[in-house]
Amino acid sequence: MSQTVGAFLREKLTNMGVWMTTELGETLTVDIKQYIAERSDTEIAYVVGILGSNSTKITHRDWSGLARVGDIPVELLDVFQLIRKRDDMHDKFWRYLELFVQVISNTES
Repeated sequence: MSQTVGAFLREKLTNMGVWMTTELGETLTVDIKQYIAERSDTEIAYVVGILGSNSTKITHRDWSGLARVGDIPVELLDVFQLIRKRDDMHDKFWRYLELFVQVISNTES
C-alpha cells in the first residue's frame, strides 16, 4: 500500500522536529514534536504548499524572505529563527525545506 503525500510529509516533518528538538533543546519556545503531532496531514500539506509557493526563497536560502512569508504558523517561524542563529544547522534545515518543496511540487497539477 502506498503512502499518501500528506503522510509522507508528516513523517519527514516529524523527523525534522526530532532533529530540531535534539539540537535546540531548551531554547525551544514550543514543543515542536507535539505541535507537529497535533496537525492533520492536510494542515501539513497546506503549510508545505505555502513553502512551495515561495520556493525561490528556499532555493536562495533567504532567511529574511522566509521570515516574511505569510501564513506560515508563528510556532514554526519561531523555531526557524532559532535555527538561523545556529550556522551548524543551516545546511540540513534548507535540505529539509528543499525536500518538502520538491514533494509538494511533484503533486501539483
